[in-house]
Amino acid sequence: MRAGAGLIVSSALAGCSNRAEDVLRILLLEGALPSVVLNQFQRETDTPVNFQTVAQVQTAFQALQKWQQPEVENPWSQFIPWQQTDSAATDNLVSLADYWLTEAIVQDLIEPLSIPTTSLDLLPSKWQAFGRRDHTGQITSDGELWSVPYKLQPLVVVYRHSQFLAKSRTGKQPFSSWQDLLAPDLSRSIALPSHPRILISLLQKLQTGSFNPVSTDNPVSSEQLLSQLNDQLAAPFAKLTAQVKTYDSNTALKALINEDVKVVVGWSSDVAVALKRYRDLRAVVPDEGSLLSADMWVQPKGATLTSAAKTWISFCWQQGPATELSTTPKGISPIFLATDKQLPSSLERTQLSLRALQNSELLSPLSQSMRVAYADFWQQLTAKDRSPQWSPR
Repeated sequence: MRAGAGLIVSSALAGCSNRAEDVLRILLLEGALPSVVLNQFQRETDTPVNFQTVAQVQTAFQALQKWQQPEVENPWSQFIPWQQTDSAATDNLVSLADYWLTEAIVQDLIEPLSIPTTSLDLLPSKWQAFGRRDHTGQITSDGELWSVPYKLQPLVVVYRHSQFLAKSRTGKQPFSSWQDLLAPDLSRSIALPSHPRILISLLQKLQTGSFNPVSTDNPVSSEQLLSQLNDQLAAPFAKLTAQVKTYDSNTALKALINEDVKVVVGWSSDVAVALKRYRDLRAVVPDEGSLLSADMWVQPKGATLTSAAKTWISFCWQQGPATELSTTPKGISPIFLATDKQLPSSLERTQLSLRALQNSELLSPLSQSMRVAYADFWQQLTAKDRSPQWSPR
């Protein structure tokens, strides 16, 4: 973990001039929020704020784990009374990606949030519902609120405009549907993410219209689920894999720029810099919606959700800060994705299709039986294939 020097905007020597409990400590991913948002909050609050950044979401998750480990006593600590231990440095809030939320709950690394209704009313109910979980991490309408999102980003289709001019001239936008990935002229020409859960979800989108499995009220064994997955998705997988040249989450854009592939599917934040640099590149969200990833605030177990922390959460949902963090395709505030919401005029040119984003969805957590079925299904599909290996999460 490392702190970003440009993001620690608290008062000078806040750690020395203020008690630790008087400082609002927030851990977030580098670049997750514009500096103008951080600076504005600092000007508007009387509480010293320490924004610390990490380079990877996994590092934030590991910090949550570290804070719950038993403290190892240092025999010399009695001679250094001003020294703080790592365990005493638990942050008030941590930014965590939605994909890690279930594990954080199951491992007892975080605790439910207590946010005033006046603040929660700023967040559309759809995005509140995603954070309401039971103690196994499953979504439930009467569950406690374990997380709240402040930014969402979609999975996008990226292509070279010059290669699809003929289709554009007909008036049809390229990749207005995910089914367009199966076009015959894209055989062995697509780069997909190296992530089995995303790939299975894409298969489900192609087959059923949703990135998530169809829910059932009746308990179903992993064997029954595996049979259903084979019936539904084995044939679509054969069609999709015939289109794929590489599964790559790191160098796919370079391959697109070099014309080694025609299409890349990736997260909007990962392609934003390339879109700005290479004017021939275009990114779209298919009309029927896409898969979303959420950056969410969680409260570490044992941390205090201070008044300043609650104010910060609410601040991120206010129109001004929400607009600032939505000024690039890297992400959009969830407050703009209510079905009756309109984008501010300043965002109309920088954001992707609002209607498509409103039709998009987050990945629901899998039950244990579904996890087993997914892993077995993927192993069957890729036993003799070049596809990425299944991750247990």
